[in-house]
Amino acid sequence: MVMLFKPKSKETAAVVPDGTYKAALSKVTQFENSYGTRVGFEFTLKGNGVDGAKVMRSTSPNLSPSGKLADVLRGLLGRDLQPAEIDSGIDVEKLIGTECSVLVLTSKGKNGNTYSNVERIFPLAG
Repeated sequence: MVMLFKPKSKETAAVVPDGTYKAALSKVTQFENSYGTRVGFEFTLKGNGVDGAKVMRSTSPNLSPSGKLADVLRGLLGRDLQPAEIDSGIDVEKLIGTECSVLVLTSKGKNGNTYSNVERIFPLAG
């Protein structure tokens, strides 16, 4: 069995002013950290001097009606989840490209680095 180890990405996290921005879901990944298995939702911001900046929100992969993952999906879908979706799951990769609004707030990580974190996702008005 071959195990390939790669260095941590040299990309630094985007830091943008706190606020609400138009965005599109650009990538969904699954990873492990000190909280266990996580799902990362990467959003690419649009306009307001931050065009192209990438910010992220992570959640547990467990889908429950009152969980953070359901909050993210409600914001992307613009509606409540159906019981069948909660029971059978949702293919989140199909949501890549979905436009939305995101509330971004500056946070400080355990390592002391400052980054912009997506606190909430809202469907686009209109």
